[in-house]
Amino acid sequence: MSTVADRLRAVLAQIDEQVTQQPQPANDPVPADTLTVSSAVEMGPAPTVRSTVKLKGLDEKAVLVQVKRRMYSPYKLDEAESRAYGAGNVNKHLFEGRNNRVKEAISKYTEVYTFVKDNTVPWTTGVDMLNIAHYFDFTTGLRRLIDAAEDAVNDLVAHWDLEVAADLARLTQIAHAKGKPSLADPNDYPTADEVRARFGIEVRYMPVPTTGDFRVGISDEDKASLQKQLDDAEANATKHVLNQMIEPMRRAVEKLTVPVGDEGSIFRDSLIDNMVDVAERMNRVNISDDPKVQARIDDLRSLVGTYANNKDVLRHNPTVRSKAAQQINDLVSRMAGLV
Repeated sequence: MSTVADRLRAVLAQIDEQVTQQPQPANDPVPADTLTVSSAVEMGPAPTVRSTVKLKGLDEKAVLVQVKRRMYSPYKLDEAESRAYGAGNVNKHLFEGRNNRVKEAISKYTEVYTFVKDNTVPWTTGVDMLNIAHYFDFTTGLRRLIDAAEDAVNDLVAHWDLEVAADLARLTQIAHAKGKPSLADPNDYPTADEVRARFGIEVRYMPVPTTGDFRVGISDEDKASLQKQLDDAEANATKHVLNQMIEPMRRAVEKLTVPVGDEGSIFRDSLIDNMVDVAERMNRVNISDDPKVQARIDDLRSLVGTYANNKDVLRHNPTVRSKAAQQINDLVSRMAGLV
C-alpha cells in the first residue's frame, strides 16, 4: 500500500495541472460551474467588484477504488451423489461450521469487503467512489483489515494439515452414519500451497474521469454523454447516502411504535447503535454539495446522539418511545423528499 499515497498525489497533481493550465481570457464568459456574485460600488467610477465561489467537480471531491478478492471456496462437487440425484449437482460443504481456520480466513476477507462498501458510494459494478477528504483514514483502516486477513490465511496455511484431518474426521462420522463411505475423501482437499494461492486481495485507486481528460478531440455529443454519466453518478451517490440512513430509521420507527409489553416490542440497543453508525458513516462518504443533504445527516447525528445515552428510557417509557418514533419518522419524511 506504500504506492497508494503516491497515486493519490498524482491524481491531485493532475487536477492542479488541469486547473492551472486553463486560464480564462478577460472577455471569456464565466464557466458554467462557477457561481458569480456581483455588487455595485457606490464610490466613484470604480469597476464592479466580482467575487467567485467555484463548485468542486466530482474529480476534485472523490477518487475511485476497486477492491478485488480471491477466496478459497469450501465446497466440492460430490460426483457420486450428483449421479444418484440425477437432477443437478450435489456439493459437499467442507469445513462446515464457524469453529475452523478456513471460516476465520473467509470472515476476515468479508470484513474487507464490508469496510469498503460501508465507507464508499457506488460508482459502477465492482468500483466504488471514496470521499477524498477521508482518503487517508480509509486507507489506514483498509490496510489494517487486509493485514488481518493475510495473517488469517498464513495461520490457515501453517495449520492446514490439522484442519484437513479434523474435517475428514467430521465427514467420516457422517459417512458411517449414512452408510456413504465416499463422503469422506482426502482428494477433496487442495494442498496448503494451493489454498494460499486461492486467497488474495488487490486494491486499485483511480481518478474520477472528466471531460478534459482526453488528449484528442472528442465530439460535443460524447462530452455531453460523459458529463451526464458524472452527473448521474453524483446524484446516485446522494440517493445512496439518504437511503442508507432511511432504512434503519424506518426499522426503528416500526419497533418503537409497538406498545411496551406487546409482542415485538422488545427494545435492543442495536436499534439506536445502527442509526448512530450509519449517520457517522454517511457523514464520511457524503460528497454532495447540497447543504440540505448535509443538514439531514447532521439532524440524524444530533437526534440519535440524544437517545444513545438514554436507551433504558426508550426500553421502558412509552411516552419517550412515542416521541422518539415521531421525531425519527418526521426526519425520514424530510430525507425521503430529497431522494
